[in-house]
Amino acid sequence: MPWQVEQRGLEPVPPDERHLRPRSILWTWLAANIGVLGVSLGSGLVSGLGLNLWQAVIVTVVGTMGAFAFVALVSIAGPLSGAPTLVASRATFGVRGNRAPAVVSWLVLTGLEVMMATTSTFAIANIAEILGFPSGPLLDLPVALVLIAGVTAAAYVGHSLIMWMQKWLGWVLGGLTAALCAVAVTTVDWPVVMAAPAADFAAVLGGIGVVAAGTGVSWMSAGADYTRYLDRTQSKKSLFGVTIIGAVVPVAVLVLTGTSLALGNDQATGIALPDWLLIPYLIVAVLGMLTSATLALYSSGLSLQAVGVPGSRPRVAAANGALVAVVTMVVVGARATSGDDAVLAGLTAVIGVLAVPLVAWVGVFGLDLLLRRDVFTPDLTVSGPESDYWFRRGFHVPAVASWIVGSVAGLLCVTVAVGPTVWFSGPLADTWLGRNSLGWLVAGIAASAVYWVLEPLTRSPGAPGRAHPSS
Repeated sequence: MPWQVEQRGLEPVPPDERHLRPRSILWTWLAANIGVLGVSLGSGLVSGLGLNLWQAVIVTVVGTMGAFAFVALVSIAGPLSGAPTLVASRATFGVRGNRAPAVVSWLVLTGLEVMMATTSTFAIANIAEILGFPSGPLLDLPVALVLIAGVTAAAYVGHSLIMWMQKWLGWVLGGLTAALCAVAVTTVDWPVVMAAPAADFAAVLGGIGVVAAGTGVSWMSAGADYTRYLDRTQSKKSLFGVTIIGAVVPVAVLVLTGTSLALGNDQATGIALPDWLLIPYLIVAVLGMLTSATLALYSSGLSLQAVGVPGSRPRVAAANGALVAVVTMVVVGARATSGDDAVLAGLTAVIGVLAVPLVAWVGVFGLDLLLRRDVFTPDLTVSGPESDYWFRRGFHVPAVASWIVGSVAGLLCVTVAVGPTVWFSGPLADTWLGRNSLGWLVAGIAASAVYWVLEPLTRSPGAPGRAHPSS
């Protein structure tokens, strides 16, 4: 039943309770990617990179497919192991070696939740001001608390409610978003849009990086959290396909709408809508935040448990929601009282940096999934030396070393800046890779390459945690 609180946390789902089908995963990612924030991403491709419409089509499809291909790959671990993502990856990193990636996953997903809550609060405040209501802390803070309370309640109940919500809100959001986009593009001067000059190839590559970072990169550690209720006999090709389709379709519609608006009218940073559509716009913004933020809070709670935080899954979800509320209050309060976005900009920068080791983790774990489909055994929750995944003192050295090397390689290409202030600039940040925001891709490729070399050097038929390679 959707309203029954899920007590299962890190424990693998028994085979007789895995009744989910791949089409449910389609709705999971479709609903998570529907929201008016995608329009801003599209307008940024024009204002920031100078892309034209056809280039925006290319970077949207390639960037979203590339990022969610990693999400789809990690999702395969769900039906294979029946365990959440950051529990399944113990088979690759070892019980202790897996804790650092779990911390990174928790930070990224929690930061994503705060960003979505604050952005939605600001959207509601803007609409309220347009409609003539007073704005400021007295409106913003209660709105943020209500939003987070709703998200926390859904994450507390758990998997069945979330999957039910994603399906039905996907229908509602899909219809409303399609209507909003259809009305918005009627304001566009299409001859002007089609006559826009093309940007250079470097800008296209940069756009791919921007779209990937703004869509699937933050979700890479969440995939198996939702597919663990699929039977392991379900088609992996179908799972991969529905994940990609569920993400690409809504992102493409929203980003291309934003691109068209930025090229074809004066509303370069938003949607030009008649007053009678402001309320539907607000509904889409809030529901879009609800679908995405619930996934982030649920998965961040599982990551927190994988780190070793004690407590049942519902209690950890509630505590995590309380923490998100506190951080969100700080961000919203700073903006509401001073109009300063520095705190939110700093949080965004930190999440961007943490995405680099997250992709490096996917590079190692994903390669292990491709090389050994039978790597999982029933004792994933055993955390002591008796675990099959204890390796050497709890660490699978080739995996941990590859993750560190990949993370460092990616960070060398990264610049972290908040406004005009540069916090950090890697020595390769001014190279072709750094200028095109491809540090995350460098991290994934480098980690995979190093693991490809190191792992066979320690593999043997009797090695702990290593099942025989799949034939």
